Amino acid sequence: MLNQANNVFIVGIKGVAMANLAVILNKMGKTVSGSDVREEFITDELLKKNKITWQVGFAAKKLSLNANLVIYSAAHQGNKNPQIREAIKRGIKVISQAEFLGQLSKQFKTIIAVCGCHGKTTTSSLLSYAFIKLGAKPSYMVGSSSFNTYSGGDFNGIDYFVVEADEYGVNPPQNKTPKFHYLKPDYILCTNIDFDHPDMYENISEVKKSFLKFFSRNVSINRLIDTSMNFCADDKNLMSVAKKLPRKSYLTYGYSSFADLKVINAKSNENNSEFELILKNKIIGKFNLDLFGEKNISNAAGVILTLLKLGFDATRIKRAIKDFTGPKRRFEKVYFKDGTFLFDDYAHHPNEIKATISAARSRFPNKRIVIIFQPHTYSRTQALVKEFGESLSLADKALILPIFPSARENPKNFNITSRDIEKDSRKKNIKAISSKKELIQLLTTNLKNQDIVFTMGAGDVYKLKDGIIDIVRKIK
Repeated sequence: MLNQANNVFIVGIKGVAMANLAVILNKMGKTVSGSDVREEFITDELLKKNKITWQVGFAAKKLSLNANLVIYSAAHQGNKNPQIREAIKRGIKVISQAEFLGQLSKQFKTIIAVCGCHGKTTTSSLLSYAFIKLGAKPSYMVGSSSFNTYSGGDFNGIDYFVVEADEYGVNPPQNKTPKFHYLKPDYILCTNIDFDHPDMYENISEVKKSFLKFFSRNVSINRLIDTSMNFCADDKNLMSVAKKLPRKSYLTYGYSSFADLKVINAKSNENNSEFELILKNKIIGKFNLDLFGEKNISNAAGVILTLLKLGFDATRIKRAIKDFTGPKRRFEKVYFKDGTFLFDDYAHHPNEIKATISAARSRFPNKRIVIIFQPHTYSRTQALVKEFGESLSLADKALILPIFPSARENPKNFNITSRDIEKDSRKKNIKAISSKKELIQLLTTNLKNQDIVFTMGAGDVYKLKDGIIDIVRKIK
C-alpha cells in the first residue's frame, strides 16, 4: 500500500501524531496534504516548515482530488468524518492512523516501541535524540511537535525506527482496538501501566490485559531474542503484568533493589540531574542529564538500558544524552526573570501532575510552586476527580481552569466541572476559576517574585503564556 500511495491526505493533520506522520511521509517523497480546524495548534509551525499544506474544515468537497490514500484517527468523528465518507464513495483507500503506522513500521530493520501511560513521549524523544547523537540516523515518531532542535517526526533511513506506542483505541467506541496492537516491534521499552482513558477502558484490569497482549505478541515474534523488552521495575502494575511473561524475555530498570539496571545516588539541582547505574552488579558509570525528578531519571535509565542492549558503548551513550532538554510542553521553560520561572507542561493525569510537581520540588526545593491546570476531557475528569485534587494539593497554589473537551466527546453527556475538583479536595490551596480573564486577575495580585509557575494540561492552556509573562515582568 505504501509504495502505491503517492498522494496522501490526512484528516486532522494538526494533531501531534498526524503532523509527525505527515513529516515522515513528506521526507519519504510522498505528496502530503490534509484538513483540520482553524484553531492554531503547536504543530502549525512544524507543518509550515516542511511546506505541508492543509485546508480548514472537513467538508467532503475539500477532499483532495488527487488523493489515493486517506488517513484518519479517532478525532473529528473518526471514520464517520465527511471526508472519510467521501473518500469511500470515490473508491479511495481509507485507513486508520494506527493501522497505517503498523504497515509503515515494516519498512525498517529495527523497530523500538516506547509505551506506557506516562512518560513515553519524553522517553521516546530521548531515545531518538540519543540515536541522532550516536550517528545512527534514526527515523522516529514521538508524541510531541519537537524536542531540542529536532522535529517530533523524521525519516533518515531504514536502520532504526523509534515509535511512541499508544494504548488508546483506534476509534472508540466503534473500534476499541488498542493502537499499539498494530505494531510488531523488535524491542519494547515500557515506562509504566496506569488507568487512563476511561472512555476506552473500564478499569486498570482492562489496561493490563491490553499491555499483556502487546508484550505477549512480542515474545512470540521475537522468541529467538532474549530480553527484547525493558520494563520499569518501580511500577507495580507493570511488574504484575511482567510476571505473566517468560523471565528471559525482559530486563528491568529503576530504583528497586531487584532491578537488573539499578539507579543509585540520584540527585537534582537547579541546573541538572546526575545518577549512577549498575547493571547486574557491574558499574556502568555516572550520567548527567538536563532533565529533573525521579521519573525522568528512571526514563533515562530505560533508554540507556535499551541502547546498551543494542550494542552501544556506555561512554558514548553518556555523551549522547547529556544535552537533551526534553520534548516541547514537557517541563518546558517558557520565561525567566530574576528567579521567577514560567514553565509549560503537558501533564493531564493525576500521576503525571504528581511527577511534575515532584520534579519541580527537587529542582527548586525552597520556592513556591504555582500550578495553572486545565483538565482535559470530561470523561477523565469525572473518573479521577478525587485523584486530581490529591495531586494538585501538592502544589503551594493550584488554579483550575474550565475543562478542555476532547474532539471525541460531547460535553452534554457529562455532569462534571472543574469546580468539582475543588469541592472534593476541600484544600485551601486549590481554587477553580470560571474564565481565563479571572485567572489573569488572580495572578496579578497573587504571583510573587521567585515563584515557579506552570501552565499545565493537554488542552490550550499554553496559549496563556503572553498574559502570564506580562504579569511576571511587572513583579517587583
